[in-house]
Amino acid sequence: MRTINNILICTITFSLFFFFYGKIYSQDDIKECKSYESLYKTIKSGHSASIKRTAYINEFSLVERSIVTVVPITSPDSGYQVTYKIADLEKGKKKSFYEDGSVLGFMVADCKAFEKKYEKFIGTSCHLFTDNPEDARDAAENGISYSVDQKYLIEGDLVTLYVKICKQDNPGPQPVKKPAVYLYPLEELNIKVKVDVNGSLTLTEPLYNNGWDVNVNPDGLIDNKYDYLFYEANLNKIELPEEGWIVEYKGLEKWFDKYLPELGLTANEKEQFKEYWLKNLRKANYYEIKLLDSKFLEENMKLIISPEPQTLIRLNFYFKPLFENKEIKNPVINTPERKGFTVVEWGGINAAEIKTIP
Repeated sequence: MRTINNILICTITFSLFFFFYGKIYSQDDIKECKSYESLYKTIKSGHSASIKRTAYINEFSLVERSIVTVVPITSPDSGYQVTYKIADLEKGKKKSFYEDGSVLGFMVADCKAFEKKYEKFIGTSCHLFTDNPEDARDAAENGISYSVDQKYLIEGDLVTLYVKICKQDNPGPQPVKKPAVYLYPLEELNIKVKVDVNGSLTLTEPLYNNGWDVNVNPDGLIDNKYDYLFYEANLNKIELPEEGWIVEYKGLEKWFDKYLPELGLTANEKEQFKEYWLKNLRKANYYEIKLLDSKFLEENMKLIISPEPQTLIRLNFYFKPLFENKEIKNPVINTPERKGFTVVEWGGINAAEIKTIP
């Protein structure tokens, strides 16, 4: 009898769950729309919608048929997943009713290999996430354009194939944002600092003349003006560890307050970190956070400091926006102890700013 009751309870619970959430996740409830206005009204009301598109890729004389699906994530206020699927590609002539914005046209504009391998893209798909229904409609209507690539992180087997065929060994720059280098000598000291990057420096402050040659007080004040040395760079590659954290977007500040001190930052360093990153991480449901390991930093972002510090703390994070939670193993944290001349660095890579098409 108890088993039957348990089954009834589970059945009722599942039914209630489906009643409240089924329309959001069920692919059977996707409304096929004939216009972008209809698609917009549907997704704004919290329902999923799709639209079939026919566009023309001029450079390759290709007719592109695709299906764009927009799904609200858990609720209309949480964001929208926009998925592009390539239904067909075939040689043909342009007709007046074809749409201007294709899914593949901007991506493959300079890809010579696409001419012979375009059929491989049939059946592939990619997706991105927008914050509001207006942006979702624009992304659906315009396809993948320069502005879409600039604004969103685009993922999927279509992107994987594009990288394999069109980018090969040139994945494009990986921007590292706001590495801030703090210097804490035991006494007033002239210090030389160089950054040896596998790529190129794109911004520095103060001016980087083949390195920084600065005077620093024990409290960390640099040249009686700066709290830290600042640089940004484009790396030629990025390697990520398996371990990391999944953090709700609304909980990022609390996560920073808890973990940044454990990872070695002072209260002042933590607040300056938060001041920059909290306003630069776009809205999402979750963030995947990873730390670039010391081996990668040594090989791709090496700090050369003279005199050599006794303690070096480097926290360069990788932030990736997520709209769904996932499981990931958390790393073990060993809080560093500051001894002698200490150098601290924090910075990060915002995956949302890494361009699919460089």
